[in-house]
Amino acid sequence: MRWPLPDFWATVVTLIHNYIYREILLLTAAIVGVLTFMFEAVDLFRMIQKILYTDLSMWITVKIALLLVPTMLTFTIPAGLLAAVLIIFGRMSSDRELLAVKASGIGLAPIVAPVIIIAAFCSLLEFYLVASVEPKCREETSDMMHDIVTSNPQALFTPQIVLDKIPGLRIYFEKKINNQMHHVFIWQLDEQGNLVNSIRADHADVTVDIEHQVLLITLYDERGERYPDLRDISKMEPGETAGQGQLSISLNSFYEKAHKQLSWMTLPEISQMIEAMQGGQTGELATPYLTEFQARISFALACLTFVIVGVPLAIQTQRRETSIGLMIALGVVLVYWLLVVLGRALRTHTGFYPELIAWTPNIIFQGVGFWLFSKANLK
Repeated sequence: MRWPLPDFWATVVTLIHNYIYREILLLTAAIVGVLTFMFEAVDLFRMIQKILYTDLSMWITVKIALLLVPTMLTFTIPAGLLAAVLIIFGRMSSDRELLAVKASGIGLAPIVAPVIIIAAFCSLLEFYLVASVEPKCREETSDMMHDIVTSNPQALFTPQIVLDKIPGLRIYFEKKINNQMHHVFIWQLDEQGNLVNSIRADHADVTVDIEHQVLLITLYDERGERYPDLRDISKMEPGETAGQGQLSISLNSFYEKAHKQLSWMTLPEISQMIEAMQGGQTGELATPYLTEFQARISFALACLTFVIVGVPLAIQTQRRETSIGLMIALGVVLVYWLLVVLGRALRTHTGFYPELIAWTPNIIFQGVGFWLFSKANLK
């Protein structure tokens, strides 16, 4: 039977808890704020580029940028918490503070308890973001972009940046003068993404047929080539050459509803779709929806997973330098994210059970974390 800690040691544990709560919360908030600001600054820079070449209002630009914040937070919160844990516990381990506490008879569990509590609250916040807030922001962003394209097609086109929002097309132009694109290059792709045709034009105009929901690109001094077999470039054939040609694009082609709509759905909506599919009401396979459902829940636990692997990793490395902690955090986040991407990429491959693979990152990292914890407790 283990006796309760004396009042003195209870006071020591309370002081340690207060110190960890304060340091972890402050450092996590700082890192999350900096990372989110950096990502937001990049998006705002891209938006400002569009403002310079279009007549988008500043309010619409800022609103679109703000709608991206929840998506950024789903990544920056786990990364920030992991970096804070690595820095704080690495510093405590390097200064032999943890060794002194363990020598006094206090195990790792009481020391780590505050971080686990913080990670649990962060995971609840993550779950709220991925289950409800982020999908709604994605849908609203898509609706805004649709309105922008319909009312102002020039907003899509930015000089010296390849436009890849149109399925089956890639569009690039060198400069824009009075809303007219100059030195235009258009590549047409097949369903597998292979090059089929290439078109060049001296300049082009872009207009919208609102009645028929069609985007019209009028090409001047047009010439092109066809590629029936990319494996043999000698089979290239000359394409159309004309003083003026026109490319008609349906506005609906900008939005791949079958794929993007899933990312707009909240978890309750996905659950309803799964029930309908399993009941045979839609005739669709439920695997992509099951995978998305499981992947979101799994990703919401990233904060808890990062703490489980981060604390013993910091103790093992015993480095107090902030830069080392940030580098280790970056490496862990990259590996974790690659596993997440792999699981999502298999969502349409039923035979691989992608809904179970979605849990692989947490299983692997938590397994490594508990193993490192066992090693740290033996020291």
